[in-house]
Amino acid sequence: MNGRPHLGLEDIESVALMDRYDSKFLVPEHWLGHTLAQLPDHAVLSIANCLSTTYRNVYFDSPDNVCIEDHVRGKSSRFKVRIRHYTNTRVSFLEVKLRDVYGKTTKHRVVRNSPTWDAPLNAGECRFLQDHLGDIASRLSPVLESRFERFTMVDLKKGERLTFDLGVAFKTPGGQEDWTSPLSHLSVVEWKQNSVNHQGSLIQALRSHPERRGPLGRPLRMSKYLLGRQSLQPDLDFKTYRPAMRDMSRAENLAANPTFAPQSILR
Repeated sequence: MNGRPHLGLEDIESVALMDRYDSKFLVPEHWLGHTLAQLPDHAVLSIANCLSTTYRNVYFDSPDNVCIEDHVRGKSSRFKVRIRHYTNTRVSFLEVKLRDVYGKTTKHRVVRNSPTWDAPLNAGECRFLQDHLGDIASRLSPVLESRFERFTMVDLKKGERLTFDLGVAFKTPGGQEDWTSPLSHLSVVEWKQNSVNHQGSLIQALRSHPERRGPLGRPLRMSKYLLGRQSLQPDLDFKTYRPAMRDMSRAENLAANPTFAPQSILR
């Protein structure tokens, strides 16, 4: 990303987008050079002199998996609770993400002051969840841990952010088992906007790639949280989400086995 403008956190307050609309795409890692070249107006976010950082997350759910059930049933109003840790700044947040009937996501968060980033919630954090979620808050506990490397592109004029997540992996919280990586050849790209827009430079960049086919580079109904739960607990019933899971599996297979085109090396 040499030559591309760098922005700090203080520069992007106008696109913090705590209230936003999200669109997600699965993009092969080997597409990223082409994709970024098509986004010349986007600056890259730099935090603590780093252009990317590793994120660590712990997700919460109830014993009867209310978060999964609401998501799988396509319930318009739903929530997600997680602890998020930024390794380069060593700052952690407890976050509540609320999705309304119009598809808009609102995020609320508080800074964690705990011995370790994934320490049990304290009394103040429990009250924070209670304030936003009501009685269900007392039934939530950690169910999934994830990690990934992220870099962020910002267009201040358009008021949008693009995040690129690489090396997405999951494991059970506190468990010693190996991480599982169901999208090892893919980047999860998220387009965060303050209003719905079905066009834009990201869409054009993905459409222009010569290998675009199947679910690659197209808007996809997906959730890293559900993908992680399904990867670790395949016995869970994801019902209406199965087509999306198949799309993710197909996208990974296509990214791992790109079509060989002799003409591309004979030009």
